Amino acid sequence: MIGSWLQQQSVRVIISKRVQNRCFFAQCKSSLQCKRSIVASSSQAAHIRHQQQHTQQYRCYGSQLKVELDPNPEEVVATPAIEPYLRTCLRTSINADDNSNNQQRTSNNDNYKAIDMEFAITFLGTGGGSPTMHRNGSCTALRLGGQTYLFDVCEGTYRQLQFTRISPMSITKIFISHLHGDHLYGIVPVIMGIMVAHKVAMNDNSMSQKRKSRFYKPNNKRLAGAAYGGEDSVTMEKPTIEIYGPPGLYNYIGMVLSLSCSKMNHLNVKVIELVGGKEERGFGSSASSSSQRGRRNVFTSHYPEIQTPLVTRKFLEQNDDKTWIIDAPEPVTADSQVVGRDGFARLPNDTNLGTERRLHIKAAELDHLSGVQTFGYVVEEQPPPGTIDKDKAVALGVKPSKKYGLLKCGISVPNDDGTGEVHPSQVLCNVFRPRKFSLLADHRRVPPPMARLCTNSDVVVHEATLSKKDGVDRIKTRGHQNAFNAGRFAQMLGCKVLALNHFGGLAFGKSLMTDILSEARDGNRGASQIMAAYDFMEIGVPRGGFDFDKKESSDSQ
Repeated sequence: MIGSWLQQQSVRVIISKRVQNRCFFAQCKSSLQCKRSIVASSSQAAHIRHQQQHTQQYRCYGSQLKVELDPNPEEVVATPAIEPYLRTCLRTSINADDNSNNQQRTSNNDNYKAIDMEFAITFLGTGGGSPTMHRNGSCTALRLGGQTYLFDVCEGTYRQLQFTRISPMSITKIFISHLHGDHLYGIVPVIMGIMVAHKVAMNDNSMSQKRKSRFYKPNNKRLAGAAYGGEDSVTMEKPTIEIYGPPGLYNYIGMVLSLSCSKMNHLNVKVIELVGGKEERGFGSSASSSSQRGRRNVFTSHYPEIQTPLVTRKFLEQNDDKTWIIDAPEPVTADSQVVGRDGFARLPNDTNLGTERRLHIKAAELDHLSGVQTFGYVVEEQPPPGTIDKDKAVALGVKPSKKYGLLKCGISVPNDDGTGEVHPSQVLCNVFRPRKFSLLADHRRVPPPMARLCTNSDVVVHEATLSKKDGVDRIKTRGHQNAFNAGRFAQMLGCKVLALNHFGGLAFGKSLMTDILSEARDGNRGASQIMAAYDFMEIGVPRGGFDFDKKESSDSQ
C-alpha cells in the first residue's frame, strides 16, 4: 500500500540521526533537506523497500526534539546543551532495535547497558487528555531489573507495551494517580493482558523451569496423580499484581470486569486504596454532601454485585506526616543477622539483593481539582551494599569469607583471630547513594508533604500541560501546571533530571517544543538537566544516581 503510493510520488523521506536512524517522525516535503535523505521514485525499488522497512517501525508518536531538520545542509543546527553523560543514559525502548546489525547502534546499546539496567524509566505515553497521533496518554514504567512498576495507564497502554522490551509478566505493581480517564481507562486491558501472558507461560512446556521460577512459586499442595496423568505434580501459585490508587479504584475495576463477563482465573489482583486524605470522596469528607446519607457511596462503599474472584480490596491509612507508606523495608542492622547451621551469623538472602529487592515507596496528595483526589509517588532504593577493599580487609585481619556480606551492609565484624573489630568504614569503597524516582501527576500545586518526598530526586517526572503565557488563573481553573513552574520546582528541591510530560494535543513541532524547554530552563536557572519526554524514551539511572557536578569535575581534570 505504502510502496505503491511511493512509486507514484517523488518525495524526500526525512530520517532522524539523533534517534539512530529510527523513523519515528517522517515528513514528505520535497522542499526540505536533512542530514540523511532518501529519494524514492518509480525507478528506485531498493529505496522503496528501505522505506517500507522503516515504515514498519513508524508509530506516529513523534517529537521534533528527535528530528534534526536542516534546511541548509551546510549549516550546523544549534541544539540545546544536554549533559553528554546524560545522553548516554538515554535510549528508545523499542523491540525492533534488538534485531539491528548496525555497528554504531550496537556500540551505543553496549554503552547504555554498561550503565545499569536495574533502574530505568520508560515513557509509554507522554500526552495529556486523550491520545493523539503524536503521543499516547499518560503511562510511565519504572523497570527494576526483574520487575516493572507502571504509573497511570491510559487507553492503549497495553498496545504500547508490545513495542517495548517490557514483559507483561514482569509487571508487579500499578500506581494510579487519580480517576480521570486519561490516567485510568487502560487499567483493565493491562490486567487482562498480564493474566493472558501468565496463562500462556504456565502452559508453555518449552519454557525452562528456571525461567518459570522467576514468576511463579511452587505451591505446597500436590495435585492428585490419578486426575493428572499418574504422577504427582507440584502446582504453581498464581502470580499477584498490586494496584494502588484513590478510593473508587476497586469499584471501577470490579464493575468493568463484571459487566464485560471477564474472569480472573490465572492472576491474583490486590487493589489497595489510599484512604484518609484531604480530598477523599466518601462519607465524612468535604466532597460528600448530606443528601448522600443513607446511600452507598460509589467510591468507598462495597457492592456485592460486582465482586470478582481473585480480585480483593484493601485500605491503606494515611500517616501522621500526611503521606502513605506503601513499602518500607526495615533498615539493615546487627539485629538483621540470621544464625545458620554452621553457627555463623549472616544476613537474610533477600536483604536488598537481586531483582526482588524491596524499595521505599511512598505517596502523598497533590492539589489537582476540587474533589478529585490525586496522588504523587516516590520510589527510592535501599542503600545498596558497598564494595570491599580486599587488601584493606586482609590487612586488618579479615580474609575473604561470609563476613564480607555483613561489612557490605554496614555491620561491624570481629577479625579472624578475635582480637579486634573491623568497621565497615575501614574497608568499604565505592559506596553508592540510593537512587530516587518521583512522579507528579496532574496538579496545580504541590503540597509540602509531597514536596518533601521529592527532595534530591534523580529523576522527577512533572507535567507541562500549560504555558507561562496562560497565567495563574488558568492554572487554578484547569488544575494543571506549566513548564516554568516545573523547572522552578526541580531547582528548589535539588532534582537532578527533570522530565517534562503530559503535553497538550497541540504540543508537537520543533518551535513549540523548543519554547517549552526554554520556559522550563528559565524557571530552573541551570540547576537541573531538562528534557521533554516522548513516547518510548527511556532513561537509565546509573548506579549511585546522577552526579553532574562530580562528572564535570572529572572531565575537566
